[in-house]
Amino acid sequence: MNSDFVRTVRLAPLAFVVLVATQAACGDNGSTDPSKPTAMAAVSPDSQTTAAGVKMAQPLVVRLTGGGDTPIAGTTVFWVINSGGGSLTDSSSTTDADGKAQTTYTPGTEPLTANVSASVGSIRTNFKIVLVPGPATQLAKFGSDNPAAVAGSKLTLAVKLVDAFGNGIADGTVNWAADGGSISATTGTTDKGGVTSVTYTLGEQPGTYTLTATAEGVPAATFTIRAI
Repeated sequence: MNSDFVRTVRLAPLAFVVLVATQAACGDNGSTDPSKPTAMAAVSPDSQTTAAGVKMAQPLVVRLTGGGDTPIAGTTVFWVINSGGGSLTDSSSTTDADGKAQTTYTPGTEPLTANVSASVGSIRTNFKIVLVPGPATQLAKFGSDNPAAVAGSKLTLAVKLVDAFGNGIADGTVNWAADGGSISATTGTTDKGGVTSVTYTLGEQPGTYTLTATAEGVPAATFTIRAI
């Protein structure tokens, strides 16, 4: 009998086993199946900055895809706030024809870093959102308020520029004006806690002195000091 023929017959079962095993392995991997979710990407920026306590102007959006980057429609995406507090317009949403799903985040009121995640099964996408103070709404007296002091003495008086939730706003410009006496500066810049101060020297005569602090867009803060 031809030896090459015998060798071919003997190797044929082994080749068949290898082929079946290879096909089975490929069948277990859904990475090429366009109908099976394999990836989810952030469509909106996955790292953003927004005002604390204020609903974000734009939604958080993800896109779910299967094999070949095929969009998957009709799948539920679950949304969770992992840190930062606040609320979501939707805790779950369904992907559209382009594989996109969205929710809108209203952050908590404290300036910190929030994290919101979207998930489908074991597939997960995270959004990092840095919360900063919102627009200034008040210039508040900070520390001593309407004190009494000896005529001619020096007082350090401070104000705090804050948003609607009391968060201090840094790098704000505050203007100072005195009615009687003298001040160490006519303008100041708020520190990282939103505070700035000035030294006020009262006049030599007993009586009532006033010191007014102003900042753009908010009501003034006025100290009334009784010199004795």
